[in-house]
Amino acid sequence: MAAVAGLWKGMLGVLHWGEQLIRWPFRLVFGSGGGGRPNPYFEPQTSGIQLLDEFEESRKRQAAVHTLDRAGVNTVIKYAKALPPARSTIDLGGLRKDIRATLLTMDDRELQALAQAGIGAVRKFVDGKQHGIHGVPIVKPLASATEKSPRGISAEDRVLSKVRARILKAEQSGGFKLSM
Repeated sequence: MAAVAGLWKGMLGVLHWGEQLIRWPFRLVFGSGGGGRPNPYFEPQTSGIQLLDEFEESRKRQAAVHTLDRAGVNTVIKYAKALPPARSTIDLGGLRKDIRATLLTMDDRELQALAQAGIGAVRKFVDGKQHGIHGVPIVKPLASATEKSPRGISAEDRVLSKVRARILKAEQSGGFKLSM
């Protein structure tokens, strides 16, 4: 056993010597890394704190890129995931009118299904396409309020005139009545 161990050590020594012989020309050309020439002096121009600050700014910029909400998908998901009392505080101003109208008319089960859907399905919901979310209605485009009717009156003006007429009628009759 001892003879085998001695033979093994001797063979490793010969291999090490052969490796050093093969490396010798390369060390002459490229340097040895440990002896020979001294390493050049290096003094960093930025401190560790500056690097950390720069890293933090970069991380914030990257996070801001991911929160861009051009299509309104993040707003829809945020609204759907919010608790009912908090929904009124969410700004839906960036969404189209038809999406807002659909979201505001959805019940809690539909909103929960929308919140649990994937981003692709929510994007299809926002685009008014067949999204495949069970129980969630498809966004239908609303008639434009600025479209003129054949008589030249916009839809908003028509609704306002009806409301004014009912108010005037109620004032003349002495009070409001609920009629069905």
